[in-house]
Amino acid sequence: MTRQLINRILAWTIDFGIIVLYAVLLFTLTSLFFEFKQASLNPYFGQLIGFLTLTLPVIAYSYLTEKSKWKATIGKRILNLMVLNRENKTFKSVLLRNLLKYLPWELAHTGVHWMIYFESVGRETPIWTWVILIVPQIMVFIYFVSIVISKGQGGIYDRISGTRLQLKTT
Repeated sequence: MTRQLINRILAWTIDFGIIVLYAVLLFTLTSLFFEFKQASLNPYFGQLIGFLTLTLPVIAYSYLTEKSKWKATIGKRILNLMVLNRENKTFKSVLLRNLLKYLPWELAHTGVHWMIYFESVGRETPIWTWVILIVPQIMVFIYFVSIVISKGQGGIYDRISGTRLQLKTT
């Protein structure tokens, strides 16, 4: 394993920890101020709430930090990594990178919302819901393999968006 690959995995761990802390804080605040049952939510409404309060802020965190002068999330900064792109198309390439990176996560949320809904109305979960739950796992596996193959420089979403990760030279 290369130093860059190890740093990328450790940076992801730090950033994921930040995301988990945010999600726990969000859940705690929601539980304190609102009393509702997840199963009673319309899946479209639940998806919208989840996207606006969890997914969108996470994408914004990644996008804003990676397009900043540091070109890195907090985890990447700590581990001396930066996101580079070709031809200084920071806005589009970094945005596309993060939309693709978090697409499996949002697809999985969609599947979970629908599964909870079907269970709450006493219906069997349709096959399309299971597909929506399985496809993101396959995508993440492919993302991970592509990152390992590139020795930490870029996953499939990096190649598509025209970005790559690089160790900072100090």
